[in-house]
Amino acid sequence: MISEIKVQDLKPEQFIAEKVNEIRAAVGDGTAINALSGGVDSSVVTMIGHMALGERLRTVFIQNGLMREGEPEAVVSVFAKLGVKVEIIDAQQEFLEALQGITDPEQKREAITQTFYKKVFGRIVRESGARYLLQGTILTDVDETVTGVVSVTYNIATKPPSTIEAV
Repeated sequence: MISEIKVQDLKPEQFIAEKVNEIRAAVGDGTAINALSGGVDSSVVTMIGHMALGERLRTVFIQNGLMREGEPEAVVSVFAKLGVKVEIIDAQQEFLEALQGITDPEQKREAITQTFYKKVFGRIVRESGARYLLQGTILTDVDETVTGVVSVTYNIATKPPSTIEAV
């Protein structure tokens, strides 16, 4: 069910508490994994997931070789100060190989998306043994590219803010 929340009715503390409880209920004693980019969506999911699961949330930052110098380390440093351990995964070679010879911007976007979800993050999720994936993204094709896990999606752009989906 999609419902509009008016600014005057927004209660951030209540929202956070509800999402923490939903994640705890969904994951139980299990573990979850998420990818952090440093953007708003993934940062919010990382913090709410950490509040809910603590050390049972594995957070990874995928180094794709296309970022500003020092950006991965800066993101990791910010989250370390917040008590969240973030693991940098070096996948530069895979991304650069996927982009080799491509000049069309849309084809580049698709190559990056497919490399991230199907090759790099998809592999990490499968190898992690985690049964739950927390994701915060505006991408619409994530759910069909990462399979075999339950996805807890907080995406105010296209989905209700508390969608729990099986993929």
